[in-house]
Amino acid sequence: MSIAVLAATTHTTSLSAGAIAIAVLAALIALGCAVWGVARHRAFEPQWLLALRHSMAEAGAHASATWAEFTDWFRLGR
Repeated sequence: MSIAVLAATTHTTSLSAGAIAIAVLAALIALGCAVWGVARHRAFEPQWLLALRHSMAEAGAHASATWAEFTDWFRLGR
């Protein structure tokens, strides 16, 4: 009788498509982080990345200055 109970309660579980997709996405993110870490460790700095960083900093400074000018104008206009 106990063998029949054990046979009836054992069942196989399969992973759902969602779980597999999440696992694949997690593996791709981990691989991307590993590649990024190795590139940063080896000091890989392509010229286009340096130029992009400089351009973004310049744009941020211009936007900040424009916003400061606007707030000064708005305050003085009251």
